[in-house]
This record gives sequence, structure tokens and C-alpha cells, in this order.
Amino acid sequence: MSEKENPFKLLEPDGQVPEHIKKALVSEIDSIRNVSAIVELFVGNFIGAIVASFSNEDKNS
Repeated sequence: MSEKENPFKLLEPDGQVPEHIKKALVSEIDSIRNVSAIVELFVGNFIGAIVASFSNEDKNS
């Protein structure tokens, strides 16, 4: 190997990724996105409710 060759090019495979691995990756990304949306809804609404309850207490005082 000469000094100018990129050693990382030797690590790249020549073949294609199997279709079942692509589908599994997309499925995993969808699952993570769905879970994060659910967590955002619950946490965001919970924090919003706490902030609203404190702001209502200030107005009632």
C-alpha cells in the first residue's frame, strides 16, 4: 500500500446491503420517531399543565 492510498477504502464492501436490513433499519427509525412523539406529548403536556397551574395561582393570589 502506498502512502497516497486511503486505508478506509479497503474497508468498504463491494456488495449491496440486503433488502431485509434496509427494511429493519427503516422500521427501527419509525419506532424511535413514534416513541419520541409519545414522550414529547406526555412530557410537554405535563410541563405545560404545571406551568399553567402555577400561573393560575399567581393570578388568584
